[in-house]
Amino acid sequence: MSEQELSAYASMWTTERDQWELHRIGDTYLPIMNGDPPMAGMICDDDLADQVIAKMLAAGVAVVALPD
Repeated sequence: MSEQELSAYASMWTTERDQWELHRIGDTYLPIMNGDPPMAGMICDDDLADQVIAKMLAAGVAVVALPD
């Protein structure tokens, strides 16, 4: 994974961070864009997804805990 790939998602934890939340199910996080309807932010590369989620958590993106 390159910095360029990660930077493509930067708005999720910077300029658009108030439009996103992380849904936590067990020990898994799923980025969700708020809206009607809400939309999941799918990232097909697991390493990249982990980095994006870590950046979102560090930036204080809201976390919604869902039942297991």
